[in-house]
Amino acid sequence: MSVLVLAGGVSLGPESPVIAINTAILVALLARFRPALEVRLIVMMAAAGTIGALFGTPVAAALVLTGVVAKAPGAGALWDRLFLPLLAAASGSLTMRLLHGPQLGLTDVPPLGVPEPSDLLIGGLVACAAALVILAGAFVFGRLHGLFRRLRHPLLYTTLGGVILGALGALGGPITLFKGGQQMAELVAHAEDYTTSELLLIAAVKLTALLIAATAGFRGGRIFPAVFIGAAVGLLVQTVLPGTPLGLALACGVLGAVLAECRDGWIALFIAVLVAGDISLLSLLCVVVLPVWLLVMRAPKMLVRKEQEQLPA
Repeated sequence: MSVLVLAGGVSLGPESPVIAINTAILVALLARFRPALEVRLIVMMAAAGTIGALFGTPVAAALVLTGVVAKAPGAGALWDRLFLPLLAAASGSLTMRLLHGPQLGLTDVPPLGVPEPSDLLIGGLVACAAALVILAGAFVFGRLHGLFRRLRHPLLYTTLGGVILGALGALGGPITLFKGGQQMAELVAHAEDYTTSELLLIAAVKLTALLIAATAGFRGGRIFPAVFIGAAVGLLVQTVLPGTPLGLALACGVLGAVLAECRDGWIALFIAVLVAGDISLLSLLCVVVLPVWLLVMRAPKMLVRKEQEQLPA
């Protein structure tokens, strides 16, 4: 059902349901045919392989799992414990490339070159602006979730959510549908065709669609939509400040949005560099991430606690 919903254009990413599906299938199969294998290792390898396929590189899985493995009890060096998941991630990434699957990274974005002192200020402003957009969504997330749950029956609030998502899709156009990876590349490729107000509308529709989908009972991840929103904010700032380099605007917008969503600096830095396709931005992004982290570290997340969900509407 999650796959059908995502294929229908819902503004959620595939990472959560696809990882869950792949992990469940692999655990069930190996529990039957290789019961001696440790379940935790199977789960990690399934998740790593899926992440590698989704992002097109095993580095993403390594960054995601480093913290998990470091916290888990067990002997041995971190590299030894990460080797098999990293191999699974590399296999997933290579398989996706051999099948010519979609890749997250953009093309034809000019490199920044030697950064100017003003780039730090502009980059910080772009990243903080993108983070504030996501935090605004997090602020209303719980309230929106409660409003949908007043309908009591899942069929009612998911149907209402679907109707609202359809209206948002008609308002924002096809570019605001689906997870946002390929749509982001299209948005960047035709950035000069959009006015400031149009980019503002696209970002607002995408954020609203993300909130509606996530609170109305649809299943999916939020990192890919956050990447799209961050890129849209970066392009929006570029229309206001025309001298802003495209790669800088994109990378900092994505950095701020992803960090506000997942609260993982490694993932935010990695995706920002991947989208811009410019490794020379990394040192600048490592400085820009500081004010963004201070902004989001104690801010609310797009989550609803169990005790909140049980409160009477």
